[in-house]
Amino acid sequence: MLMNELQWSSDLISPKNVAGTALIGKACDILEIIGHSPGLVGQAQLAEKTGIPRATLYRILAALISRGLIRQDLLSQNYTLGFSFLELAQNAWSSSDLASIASVELRRLRDLTGETSYLAVQEGSHVLALGRFESAHDKRSNAKLGALKPMHCTSQGKAILSHLSEAQLEHVLTSGLTAFTDNTITDVEQLRAHLAIVRARGYAMDDEEIVLGTRCVGAAILDPDGKPIAAISVAGPTFRMHPERAEQLGKELAEAAKRISSQLAPSLRTSAQYSGDCKVWSRNPAFIGSAPRWDVRTQSIFWADLLAPSIRVGGDVEDFASLHTLSERINSLCLTEGGFVCAAGCDLLAGDRNGVRQRFAGAANLSIRSLRANPDGHIWAACFDAEANISKIGPWARENGLEPVFDLAGDVSDIAFAGELGLMVAQPVRQSIYLLETPSGRKRKFADIPKVAGSPCGLAIDEELNPWVGLSDGWSIIKLNENGEIERTIALPVANPTGIAFGGANLCEIFVTSARSGLSRDSLTNAPLSGQLLSIDVGERGLPDTLGKL
Repeated sequence: MLMNELQWSSDLISPKNVAGTALIGKACDILEIIGHSPGLVGQAQLAEKTGIPRATLYRILAALISRGLIRQDLLSQNYTLGFSFLELAQNAWSSSDLASIASVELRRLRDLTGETSYLAVQEGSHVLALGRFESAHDKRSNAKLGALKPMHCTSQGKAILSHLSEAQLEHVLTSGLTAFTDNTITDVEQLRAHLAIVRARGYAMDDEEIVLGTRCVGAAILDPDGKPIAAISVAGPTFRMHPERAEQLGKELAEAAKRISSQLAPSLRTSAQYSGDCKVWSRNPAFIGSAPRWDVRTQSIFWADLLAPSIRVGGDVEDFASLHTLSERINSLCLTEGGFVCAAGCDLLAGDRNGVRQRFAGAANLSIRSLRANPDGHIWAACFDAEANISKIGPWARENGLEPVFDLAGDVSDIAFAGELGLMVAQPVRQSIYLLETPSGRKRKFADIPKVAGSPCGLAIDEELNPWVGLSDGWSIIKLNENGEIERTIALPVANPTGIAFGGANLCEIFVTSARSGLSRDSLTNAPLSGQLLSIDVGERGLPDTLGKL
């Protein structure tokens, strides 16, 4: 039977609350100290930590030894937990609905991955390991059963934290965020943003945050009200548990946690949860939404459905210009003084709300990936030569098409001008953001995006010339500082943002497009807003898109 209503607190059995329990409390203190210690514990250490007089301490130790709850090492005369604890723990494990149901999934995960799988529950501001199925490898994760670990730097802990109420989360966060490695998140606001992503995608990751060389993925087991009961995880050394494998395993763990939840409570709700901070601008989702562009003249947001194809205008009433007569998909969008230009294959199309007016032919081997106007209004294009695997970037001329200025190996997903700094370029395959300095012709890598965070797909620039990056399969937008380091993370209710743009009356909103086409039914269940045009007030002002001249 699961006791979900009563939350554990040491105050519930504190001697100050129950008369006549002082001696029992002292015995429990001794057991906890011995049980939490990684090795043997001596009498002097116990006396120092508990403050119990030596004579009283000796009598309590003798009573615990007689019951088999602790045992004394014959050589060192120090203490460790007794074998009776193993029997009691096994009885607790086998009699628990949670343990018996979870054991099936834990064994399957262990056999599926070859790595150690765990079951853990919350214990105050820590997680307590209840069950473990060990890997057959010599080098493996081998966390001790009954060991307490901080919640903020473990996959099980973060999975549980992501589903706690605000009051419960605040209680845990006030206990402090200790750094165990350089990867440990110790900033409260950064952790909150990270937990929003964990909650949205359904699993958490410990990326060497508590022990270097170990990577762990975990997912929460929820009750019918969506409250966390426990968490399961799989852990292994980083040379086997590489980021790509961990990401794949995260989805498997999320599904396993759902199966455990459904067996514990058949009425478990599976409705998707997403951030209430998002505003939905569209009445109907796009197949593949992309290229949001804010028009400062009309105070409205333009965006494209690449697959439909059409140019949409979001506002009080959604309007759009149909491009169905093209019989082909479009690739990008740039606003102009007279309407818009968009890309169709290798060609550039100029039009307005009434449709396409003119077509400008480009080179047959160069597919247009992204369009932006530079600060002077000249339209630039990023084009991809698939045969040569090279992206060519430069201004577009009516007569000559693309006039290449920069070459980059690999495909490009988006470009955005960052004032006098130059042109930012997102390359998903290389997990990189490049800065192309247009005056000097210099190009340099600005930032590497960790694969575990998602792939860079969309770009927007704030007024401080910092790039903001939409992360495909990352459920988020990140802000990079001038050194290319992640400074801020914004959680999204969609897995695959395709484009982002600053807009709104004060340019402090980020508009987000995403794709609906190609998603599985389960993905749509977890991210029902996929394909819709969303906006989030981020409280930081962005640069408006320049209107292009052609």
